[in-house]
Formats: sequence, structure tokens, C-alpha cells
Amino acid sequence: MARGIQSIVLGFGLVEVIAEAGVPLSLKAISALSGMSPSKARMYLISFIEIGLVTQNPESALYSLGPYALRLGARALQRMELVSVATEAMNTLQQQTNAQVLLSAWNTHGVTIVSRSDSSEPPPLQFPIGGSASLGSTATGHVFLAFGPHEPIWRHLNEELAALGLTKTEQKQRLQALESLAAKIRKRGIAATDPISYASGVTVSGYAALAAPVFDGAQRLRYAITLVYQTGRDKRQETKFNRLILQAAERLSHLSGAEDPVGLR
Repeated sequence: MARGIQSIVLGFGLVEVIAEAGVPLSLKAISALSGMSPSKARMYLISFIEIGLVTQNPESALYSLGPYALRLGARALQRMELVSVATEAMNTLQQQTNAQVLLSAWNTHGVTIVSRSDSSEPPPLQFPIGGSASLGSTATGHVFLAFGPHEPIWRHLNEELAALGLTKTEQKQRLQALESLAAKIRKRGIAATDPISYASGVTVSGYAALAAPVFDGAQRLRYAITLVYQTGRDKRQETKFNRLILQAAERLSHLSGAEDPVGLR
């Protein structure tokens, strides 16, 4: 197991003490509850005050959670509530299509699956919660290329392509192709891959994927909702699936505060 930075673990123990108390605390009380000396605890608290995790009343000298801690809590609660609502929409979409539905978000590690609704059919690939999706070869990843924050996502894409062992010329060609694809996805509002494939380019025949963006009130990409389905059914199914996944994405965007989702016009 990887070792973390012990000082950070110790410091956040003080934040936990303040949060669990539910009332403002003195330095003496924080020291006693955390088992840390007052002088050492005070050094941590000064740093936490600087970044807004903790605040100190200038009159009583008591410590409470700061504005940044409150914002973090509110954001976490908002995300949990939205994922809960998204799960309902995903289950509905799964029942309408009998296909697997995924919800993915962007973080510093890349595109990460945060929720899943399984179909009655065995999936062609395993999509574990917390698993990742390739930016360059999946419909989910293509949504993030088209609508996500450009600098971190395309930097991550460069790293992904370099890890495949492509030459500089091949990487440049692949980037140009994906830039063109991203522009088309922004116009269409939906990404598609048929067949689905691994980052390495190995394909899984007989299965395709559709993915659409979910925006928040600031028109920022929050999630990608993805439908993984078996091909070779009624030829009209893709048109139907396009409509259904766009409806699901638009509903989730409105619930996230987006009044006019840019990817769904």
C-alpha cells in the first residue's frame, strides 16, 4: 500500500475534530480531542485559516469550519444528490433500451466511471465503478474531448497516445483526427463508436456505444452518459437510442442547473 504524507493526515485530524464537535472549539479543546500539543495544533490551524478550511472568531478565539470547508461540503452533497438522480435516469434509459448505461466524470486521473446501470445481457467488457475510459478510443472519452476543459484533457490525451508507443508523426495525425472528430461531436451533441474498442485499438465486434454530455449551470461539462449496446438488431434502433440518450442527458443537464445545454441544441 502506498504511503501518504503523514503531516497532511495529522493536520486533517484537527479538521475532523472541529467538524465532529458541531460547536466552536478552543485551542485547548482541539488539542485534547486530537491528542496533539497546543503549539503543534496551532501551527496547523494557522495554515488551515489561510486557505479557508478553518476560521477563528477574533473575539472568542474559538475555531470553527471555514468557508472553504463549507463549500467543499456543499459541492460534495450536490454531486452525491445529482448522481442519485442520475441513477434514476440511467435505470429508465436502461429499461428503454435493454443496454448498459454508464455515467462518467473527469478528475485528475482522467475519465472515471461513477455510476452504472446493467442490462440483462452480459456486457462485452467489464466497466467497474472507479474504472477509467480512454479519451482517444471511446465514445465517453470523445465527449470529454469535445466539451470538457481543453488544456487538462488534451494534455492527458497526449500522455495516453504517448503510452501507446506511437511515433511523433503518428501522434500528430491521431490528434488532428480527434480534433476534427471533436468539432463534429460539438455540432451533433453526441459521440458514437462502432465497434467499441480498447485504448490500444483492439475492437469488440457486435457492440457499439453512444455518449452525450451533461452540463451544469455554468455550461461546464459535469458528466458523460454512455449507452453500450449490441448491434445487429432493428436498423432503426440507433436512431431511437440517439433520441433516448439525448433526452436523458438533457434532463440531467437541467437538474444540474443548465437552462440551455450547449451540446443539445
